[in-house]
Amino acid sequence: MIDSPAPQRYLRVFRAIRGCFLLLPLLLSFPVAAQTKKPASKKKAAAPPVYNGPSTQQGIYTNEQANRGKNVYLGSCRSCHTPQSHTGATFNQFWRNHQLNELFSFVATKMPKNDPGSLAPEDVADVVAYLLKMNAMPAGKDELYPDADSLKQFRIETKRTTSTAKRAKP
Repeated sequence: MIDSPAPQRYLRVFRAIRGCFLLLPLLLSFPVAAQTKKPASKKKAAAPPVYNGPSTQQGIYTNEQANRGKNVYLGSCRSCHTPQSHTGATFNQFWRNHQLNELFSFVATKMPKNDPGSLAPEDVADVVAYLLKMNAMPAGKDELYPDADSLKQFRIETKRTTSTAKRAKP
């Protein structure tokens, strides 16, 4: 029996090394192909999810609300943004087929850039209505409710612009 701690330590190391040698044949028996990494495949950009239900093409804001939104936009947004950054192909790229509450939440939490989250919910709803109007979505009889949860039911449906429309092959 070994009494001193140093020889016990050597015995443990010896057993660990012996165990590795016993496992070596098992490790070498795995196919080499399974141990190599497969080349990374090119990933396509994920298409935005398509939501069912009412869309922004069904008149979900009023002209009065959009006019109020224009005033808020001119006072809080125009200093950093041009209307072109919120219309046409640019708007389609970021918001087409998304839920309207995503746009509302983005404006509510990230805008204006110099003071994010400072707009009142009513002002956010008005600005969203103005953005819809700028993107040729029809006005209706009822105003957008200034709450993200109530806007989950609506899908942002835009008409494709000529720059984003896919052309048929000749």
